[in-house]
Amino acid sequence: MKTYLSAIWLIIISFLPQAGFAQDATTFYNEGVKLKNEKKVAEAIEKFKKAVALRPDYTEALYEWGWCQNDLKDYEGAIINLRKARTAWTAVPKVYFELGYAFEKSNRTDSAILTYNRCLELKPDYSLVYKQLGYIAYNKNDNITALEHFKKYESFTKTEIKDYLYWYRKGFVYNALKDYTNAITALKQSESFKSDYANTYLELGFACTRLKQDEEAISYFKKAIEIDPKSHIPYNGIGEVYRDNKKDMNEAMNWYQKSLTINPAERKANFGMGYCLNSTGKYNEAITYLKKAIESERDYVAAFVELGYSYYMTGKYTEAIDHCNKAISLSPKNENARYYAGLVYIKQNNKTMAQKMADELKMLSSKLAATLQAKVDAL
Repeated sequence: MKTYLSAIWLIIISFLPQAGFAQDATTFYNEGVKLKNEKKVAEAIEKFKKAVALRPDYTEALYEWGWCQNDLKDYEGAIINLRKARTAWTAVPKVYFELGYAFEKSNRTDSAILTYNRCLELKPDYSLVYKQLGYIAYNKNDNITALEHFKKYESFTKTEIKDYLYWYRKGFVYNALKDYTNAITALKQSESFKSDYANTYLELGFACTRLKQDEEAISYFKKAIEIDPKSHIPYNGIGEVYRDNKKDMNEAMNWYQKSLTINPAERKANFGMGYCLNSTGKYNEAITYLKKAIESERDYVAAFVELGYSYYMTGKYTEAIDHCNKAISLSPKNENARYYAGLVYIKQNNKTMAQKMADELKMLSSKLAATLQAKVDAL
């Protein structure tokens, strides 16, 4: 009888350490969750580590550990833990979201998209997935797809979106798609949540410029200057308002010069100066600036066109043709380059080539075709 009781006690004792480990693992896990909720993420990770050390297959702890690693931008570590959690949680949407996020942030875009889509298969209204898919499309300049995802995100989310960067990116996408009115609506949302983000004001200025809301555009660009006076971009923006909308070339050049004070090689400012100087008949001065613009961007189509015009107006016909042809090679449907080349050929009494330019403009359904054709007919 005594031997029988001893055997029973041995069995009970053999299970006690394991039961103790299980209890300790749960305690560490619960402490980790509490710390995570208190935004003490690094401390929470230590608790989850201890929980997993005691119970390696502790899926909940592995998931929370991976979540915290994502929060601390340790994406490689997050991937390891979240993959382990996924092994047990094959049908749990949130583990796919976190794993997709880790893939996205570690530039494994294809894996991120695949994992996000698996999350949507399990839960089609998982709103944050659409937000992240929208960001991926945004980074790829796939603006139509980005906007589709953003709209789904807004339709499924149950909380107010207070992320200024989200609204900024949505506004940027609208601007890229030339929907400037909706861009302004989104960008003002961004401004309401963060009033010192210069890029929001740059995009607002851009949208207002395109809508010919000149004073509003200038005001937004000046706000951007207040936030970041060393950025050349808002100075260029104001220059563009005066150049393209107000047709005040002298005031435009004042702003372009401010941009060039910050960065003498800035391509848009140099182009802007060249354009304005051409418009005021100062072609030789324009050439200097336009050359600088091309030095900064070797494939700057508009600068090649404008420089071709400068050479045409200064009687340097070979250089004019060379630059117009370069513009056409970079932008096969460019109309202005063909028009200016046609003017050069007319000056050279080369009716065959002038007619060729007129015919190409007709094929492009260009409004310049009739004007050039009339000049060719007059030869």
